Amino acid sequence: MARSETRILIVDADQDAAQRMGLALDGAGFQVAWCTFSPQDFQAMSKDFGPSLLFVHADLGSAQLTTLLARVDAAGAATVPVVLLCRDLGDEAFVRAMKTGVVEMLQEPFNARLHASRLRLVLAELPDRSGVVRGRGGPGELSALLQHVMRTRRTGGLAVGANDEGRAYFVRGVLKSARFQSQSMQGALAAMSRLTVPWTFTEGAEGNAGVIDFEGDESSGDPYMMTYRDNAAPTRTVTAELPIVQALPEPAPAPIAAAAPPVDAEAAKTPVLFVDDDPAVVTMLASYFTKKGYPVKTAGDGVEALALLAAQRFEVVVADLNMPRLDGWGLLRLIREDVRTAEVPVALFSAQDDYRESLRLVHAGAQAYFPKTLRLTALEAQVKELVEPRRRFLRNLPPEGGLSFGFGALGPQWVLKALDTTRFSGQLDARDAWGQWRAWFEGGRLAQMTAKMGASTLSGDRALCTFLMSRQSEGTLSREGRAPEEGFARHSTDGTLARLVPWLNDEQKRTREDQLSRAKALVPDDELYRLYLTVGPPAWLPIARLLCEQRLAPVDVINRLQVTPMEVAAVVKDLLRRGVVSLQT
Repeated sequence: MARSETRILIVDADQDAAQRMGLALDGAGFQVAWCTFSPQDFQAMSKDFGPSLLFVHADLGSAQLTTLLARVDAAGAATVPVVLLCRDLGDEAFVRAMKTGVVEMLQEPFNARLHASRLRLVLAELPDRSGVVRGRGGPGELSALLQHVMRTRRTGGLAVGANDEGRAYFVRGVLKSARFQSQSMQGALAAMSRLTVPWTFTEGAEGNAGVIDFEGDESSGDPYMMTYRDNAAPTRTVTAELPIVQALPEPAPAPIAAAAPPVDAEAAKTPVLFVDDDPAVVTMLASYFTKKGYPVKTAGDGVEALALLAAQRFEVVVADLNMPRLDGWGLLRLIREDVRTAEVPVALFSAQDDYRESLRLVHAGAQAYFPKTLRLTALEAQVKELVEPRRRFLRNLPPEGGLSFGFGALGPQWVLKALDTTRFSGQLDARDAWGQWRAWFEGGRLAQMTAKMGASTLSGDRALCTFLMSRQSEGTLSREGRAPEEGFARHSTDGTLARLVPWLNDEQKRTREDQLSRAKALVPDDELYRLYLTVGPPAWLPIARLLCEQRLAPVDVINRLQVTPMEVAAVVKDLLRRGVVSLQT
């Protein structure tokens, strides 16, 4: 039998079962390799083998498949078709018309002759598939389709009604735009799912006809509105509540000159970083905030954002939760673990409103949560609210006399740099439950600092390090007072911080690693652990269950699951960051 040019990668949690299927398909003439769902195993095999089709033993909606599809997207291999070997074929009617993603569902158990024949047939018919699935609108049909789109991370557009009265567009399973009558986004989607009318789902970019496009319209009275463009109907303008992807390219009328929006006088001093993997979203946010006078940078994911944060100062970071390479949760953790960026206000936003309560409950360190249904004017108001404590501090710096304030919304480093910029001369006093600090400034330069920590008295570098790690202290400023002696060799404040902050980062890293190495078990908070099981990264849940339910030590989890120490450490850090567990040493 002539060997097929198709390269099939079999993915199964059971290595022996994967090997048996591989040998059977190899005997049927396919080029075959196999691996487990392990990230390292799958990534290495994908890179070396270069599959043209994935044959995956998993059910739709399973954590393993969800994680795998996200990993395929992140690797830029979203065009590789996926065939499932599964128990539940309930979504079969949806996948049979699709050209990408999950394109076939085969009933387990594996049957070499039957399934090899079906794989050949699928490969032969894929080029001729339409990528369009239609329904008559029976009870529950639309709800089932929407569940399917989210579980399979599909990109495409939904049109509902005989005249396409309702429309929605998804990118990798996430709702990016929706419009039905006077409703938008989740409200529109919920209303459409209750209808019993014909519908059509078109996969890929071809499905974005009729989505909402950003452009100005002076006649509306608000130059920042979204314009609904329907390729089959005249353009009509409606207010929208979310950054949406652009419509298909089409000739556009000459834009009407819009009145310049009012500019916040302090906006120029408020650099903002927007992070989202959707170029249309960051382009629209950058356009709006730039016109309002804000210095703006954008990043496509958490990795790019960290590089920008290392290179320059931002007053606010607004990041999407769901991104490839490094998502919003991971970005938030790394920002908070780095002394250089730990004080930057971070807001997370998502199209999935379920995250709102989880952020509020776990106190992960984000100052705000923004649903993507938020209007741009409301988003700007929220950004102003995040930076208002710092603006108020600068407005109230005393020409004479004193000022009382809290460090919680400011940050010790930020205060030191603000006093340096304003060339403050005088004395700062601060205290919290652990200690008391006094600092003296000359023309903005930090000249000396002392600290009392219980019975210990510190000065200079040692005092400053303890001050930088304080989080909820209260402080006062006075124009009176001179440093009793020089504590920082007359170095600038920036120079002193640049010398000490890297050392503090190294010390914190060593402390975390030491705690993890000595940890015998984790003590979970039952309520937050139940929440973590629903919103935590699916790939980490097996490790989390052994740590939290069986109370195994990290070293025992490594041996039980045959995972790397880095993987277990990442899960432990995530659990600690979210407040789900505490360490028992």
